[in-house]
Amino acid sequence: MAASLGTLAGRGRVVPEIDDSSIRELLVFRYRLMYRIEAERVVVVAFIHGARDFATWRQEQSNE
Repeated sequence: MAASLGTLAGRGRVVPEIDDSSIRELLVFRYRLMYRIEAERVVVVAFIHGARDFATWRQEQSNE
């Protein structure tokens, strides 16, 4: 699934908690694969379990 992002990056939905069209996600079973679309590449920014509290996870990331 992630391997095809180079050609089909726009297929994921915009992450609702972020509301930035360059940050998208695909649901992979119970996980959220979040990625950023850049001019020349696609960068995976997170692969987290769907049951995880996203707000808490995001705050932990900003504290690092």
